[in-house]
Amino acid sequence: MLHKNFVEYAILLLFKDRNDHLFSFLIFSFIVFILSSVLFISDSLQYDLIQSIKAQPSIVVENTRAGRAYQMHEGYVYDISKITGVSGVEGVVDGYHHFAQKRLWFHIIGDPSLTKDEMLIGQGVQKAMAELYYNDEFHFLTEERMINVKINKIAPKGTNIISNDAIYLNPNTARAVLGMEMDEYSKLYVSVPNPNEVGQVTLKIVEIYPSAKATSQADAIGAVRHVYYYKGGIFMILYVIALVSFFILLKNQISLVYGEKKKEIAILRSLGFCIKDIIALKLIQNSVVSVSAYLLGVAFAYIYVFVFNAPYLRNIFLGNELENSICLTPVVDLNLLFLIFLFGVIPFLAFVILPAWKIAISDMSEAVKS
Repeated sequence: MLHKNFVEYAILLLFKDRNDHLFSFLIFSFIVFILSSVLFISDSLQYDLIQSIKAQPSIVVENTRAGRAYQMHEGYVYDISKITGVSGVEGVVDGYHHFAQKRLWFHIIGDPSLTKDEMLIGQGVQKAMAELYYNDEFHFLTEERMINVKINKIAPKGTNIISNDAIYLNPNTARAVLGMEMDEYSKLYVSVPNPNEVGQVTLKIVEIYPSAKATSQADAIGAVRHVYYYKGGIFMILYVIALVSFFILLKNQISLVYGEKKKEIAILRSLGFCIKDIIALKLIQNSVVSVSAYLLGVAFAYIYVFVFNAPYLRNIFLGNELENSICLTPVVDLNLLFLIFLFGVIPFLAFVILPAWKIAISDMSEAVKS
């Protein structure tokens, strides 16, 4: 067991040589900061999207024709509602409107709680409209006519990841904007009370309508995770490359520093320090450096993402044409933070200790004489 005086001596020596450790401390903190920020953003966006999917009914049905989305009518609602296990089917109006003046696409969503001449818009939509002075009313230009709708409400900021590019309209107004007939739907929301029957009902829907695409909650959640794992994986590859480059630089720097401090190690050996003590001394010093750099990087990442909403970096994940001022929900995956610690701090210590060990086992007599 290490003696208290030995640990205090190691810490004092660390502060005496703090300039030698500053480079590795700053670079390692920065690498941990970047990776932690990416993981925080990815986890937060995944969490919000998955929560929104869980709020939807068990199955979402979309129709396709020639590989493109195609409308459904009341016949689909009737047939699917007769499947055993289905408690309800709701037709939904959903589509995209091209805002030609800004070359943007707005997501149109039918909302029965709104009247025909009012709409609720997301914050990104509000900013885009306000730039062309659509502050109280907006004109939807369709192939047949112009539809004027009052801008009644702005969606809350907390729903921004879902509503940022969305315009909520009365379903009949939404149909007029999207060029749909009054009895047509874009999607069907199917409710299945028993979770064990969802898979069977999904297969039955596709069996009745082979051109339809039935997506269960589990499939939708899997698709979201796949997208964010893919983007997170790209950053993980870049992280590994940066980390390996850093460790090579660190090894060269440590070898150089320890080469200059060979006399110091030789004096410690002559005072009675064995090789194990020299290794323990360097292990204590560099554990303090690596762990404090790791904690600093994670803390800065948390502040950057959840206090300042990750400016610039979040746009890589959102990929939206509209400006998105979302509030990221604080979500911290401790397992991932442990993995960063394991694959960051442990190699860090290994790359530092090995040069010290090589010097400690070499012949110290020449170093003492010099």
